[in-house]
Amino acid sequence: MQYQEVSQRIYYSNKEYVPVGEIARSLIAFESLVKQAPEVLEALFPDAKVIDIEVFIKELRSDSIWEDLVVKLIFGNQQRFDECIENTRQKLGIEQIMNKNPNFLSAVLVAMILAGGAYYLGKSSTSSDKEAKATIEANNNTIIKIGAGMVDMSAEEFTNIVISAIKDKEKLAENSLNVVKPAKLDPNATITFNEDPHIKISNASVRAMPEYKSKPEIAEDVIEDFHDVRLEIRAIDLDSTKRGWAVVAPSLHKRRVKLQLDPTIKPMDLKNKLSINGHITGVWGADNQGIKVPKLIFLREILD
Repeated sequence: MQYQEVSQRIYYSNKEYVPVGEIARSLIAFESLVKQAPEVLEALFPDAKVIDIEVFIKELRSDSIWEDLVVKLIFGNQQRFDECIENTRQKLGIEQIMNKNPNFLSAVLVAMILAGGAYYLGKSSTSSDKEAKATIEANNNTIIKIGAGMVDMSAEEFTNIVISAIKDKEKLAENSLNVVKPAKLDPNATITFNEDPHIKISNASVRAMPEYKSKPEIAEDVIEDFHDVRLEIRAIDLDSTKRGWAVVAPSLHKRRVKLQLDPTIKPMDLKNKLSINGHITGVWGADNQGIKVPKLIFLREILD
């Protein structure tokens, strides 16, 4: 195996002390984000094959927050490493991207962080989140131009590669927001990479980044009784009171849900009916977004 080490110095311009826990979480998130970087690097340089990537702390300083890190790119063998260097040389005309230009990796990582924040905000339709997303994307356009210029690509091509290469965008968003989180403790903070004032997460972007909210754990089912509810019948099974029945209860939810009949109700009582009113018991759960949805309806009594 062959490897290449690239230094990454990250400066949070906070003026006040930051809790150790916040720094630890941001470092763990940064490591996780870096481990997503090979997807982007291999898309940018198809001849490269990064089989592993490791992040080491070289130095931490408490005046504001200086994080001096080493990113270790591990290639499959010497041949593959040489191919990566050759491919890079073909794109750049120089060999410095791996050795003497660690700012290229910085540009990639910052572009990933900002893309992760924009992706997270893009899931919301509120006007404030749309404005925040636009702020972050404006910052990212600057970073993308820097990265694209280093590999002789158009900004559009570079953007498409970075965005499409990341498979787990939800994880990217989580990592991105947690990397930025310590800076949000200071209303004026920025985050600069490798002491390059151009490769920076601006204060506006820091403030625009939301707090990451993980998908809530699926709660236990909730059982509720409802009286005189109209049910629209979507499927029936006259041979069973438990299988093959489905309804929509418009006053409760637009979702089609499984229906079970109380033993006192005869299936023939519902034959040829498009809708009924009745007393029901609903079983509620949560979907993948943590939103309360009906899972099952018991029809207890049909009302005339």
